[in-house]
Amino acid sequence: MNDIELVNQIKQGNPSAYRYLVSKHQRLVFSIAYRIASQNQTDTEDIAQDVFIKVYKNIKNYRAESKLSTWIASIAWKTSIDFVRKKSRAKINFTDEPQNYERARHNLTRDNLNQSDMVQVVKSVLSNLPGHYQSVLSLFYLEEFSLAEIHDISGMPIGTIKSYLSRARGMFRNEIEKLYGKDAIEMLYEDK
Repeated sequence: MNDIELVNQIKQGNPSAYRYLVSKHQRLVFSIAYRIASQNQTDTEDIAQDVFIKVYKNIKNYRAESKLSTWIASIAWKTSIDFVRKKSRAKINFTDEPQNYERARHNLTRDNLNQSDMVQVVKSVLSNLPGHYQSVLSLFYLEEFSLAEIHDISGMPIGTIKSYLSRARGMFRNEIEKLYGKDAIEMLYEDK
């Protein structure tokens, strides 16, 4: 079932179509809510529930000018930002717990580097970047949205998104070097 058929089924009151929409997009919604608004499972679930209630109530407004996933991500983005404002949080977190940089630095050698360690290194560095850079990097690299889709989701001009991506890449690289040394850059970017 394509997005248009799915939306039409939901508009006609088909509960299984709505359940399908939730199951199809819940990973995306949870991911956005977790990265933008909360490192707490309960808060993330509450945000996701709010998002899907808003999706259901506003499905009649979906106009297929963008992908359904982009429209849902936009609702998730705005709902998460509202949550942050209400909680007065200043920083977006990517991780569940504070990172142990010494452990990660020890693990970052060519002999014992594995995928899990690489993910920990990337997450620890991302968590040190300012929130707006984290959000854009997350949407572009982790969620694989295009610049136009990030614009639709966030409302930011595409030029601003490009600027944030460029600055964030530089900050990411500098943070890797500062925390783990110059060899870490080569290991992160080398082809395996």
